[in-house]
Amino acid sequence: MKKEKGFYISLLSGIVCIAVIAALCMNVFSKPESISENVPMAEETELVVPTPVAATAAPEQETEEKDSEEASSARVQSEVKEKKQEKKKEKKETMKQVSAKDNLHFDQETGLLWPVEGDILIEYSADKVVFFPTLSQYKTNPAMIIGSEVGQSVKASASGIVKSIVKNEETGNTVTVAIGDGFKVIYGQLKDVTVSKGDSVSEGQVLGKIAKPTKYYSVEGPNLYYQVKQKNETVNPLVFLR
Repeated sequence: MKKEKGFYISLLSGIVCIAVIAALCMNVFSKPESISENVPMAEETELVVPTPVAATAAPEQETEEKDSEEASSARVQSEVKEKKQEKKKEKKETMKQVSAKDNLHFDQETGLLWPVEGDILIEYSADKVVFFPTLSQYKTNPAMIIGSEVGQSVKASASGIVKSIVKNEETGNTVTVAIGDGFKVIYGQLKDVTVSKGDSVSEGQVLGKIAKPTKYYSVEGPNLYYQVKQKNETVNPLVFLR
């Protein structure tokens, strides 16, 4: 009896253990389902990544601005360079003119070359009056009026620098050349002038051609208005012409 009783006790203990183990296993495996049932799953959402517009546009804009700045800088540098070159050229020309002016010397013994071939229509007369046919009157004459032909070349009487080129009602296109030592030679009644203000000219160089006479010399006909000054005082050209 004792053996049977012990057997049933052991059997009962084993059944209880199995039941406990089974209960524990059921509890363990049932928890995820419970959690899954009780806790709702998060809904799937589409992740939208914004297009980095500013990020892509910025480098291009920076590149364009950089190119524009470089182009502007290059243009400014080019303009500055051109201005410097122009100033250097002007300075060089000025220095050349000043140097030429300093080196000018009029040799009075050598005298002046005749600018054109022709007769003297009205002589130089600063002290007494002479007759002017076109004006039909007597008056002093600060220059010498040399008869010529339209289109005839007018030559420089001496080397010098062109001081001015003006158009005068009486003498037409008029070229003034400084020849040194305070002397100037003035050529009037010209056309097709071949020199410019500031030019250096050599003796015998063509300055222009004889034009049709102005209304002040219509009766006299084509001529060269020829005047010589020494320190702004008129002098007789015949004294120096050779």
